[in-house]
Amino acid sequence: MKEIVFISVLILGSFISGLFLIFQTYEFRVSFSQIEKLNKTSEDLSFKSNLLLNEVEYFKNQIAIRKIATEGLGMISPQTNSQVIIYRKEN
Repeated sequence: MKEIVFISVLILGSFISGLFLIFQTYEFRVSFSQIEKLNKTSEDLSFKSNLLLNEVEYFKNQIAIRKIATEGLGMISPQTNSQVIIYRKEN
């Protein structure tokens, strides 16, 4: 009788251990999937951030060029009536 109880306890322990292993594997896969999604989102945001930094740098350079042209070189933007438009003749 003791042997049957001992074997039953071992089988029950193995079954519970198997269920726990299945649950752990499921949790690992869910966590891994979430980490992959977050990594993808992080890469996308990093790319967009770099694009925005490049745009800011471009506009900063344009402002610096305009400031040097107006203050350092005394240049002014032309008035509409003093602009000359040149058209290229197509062959």
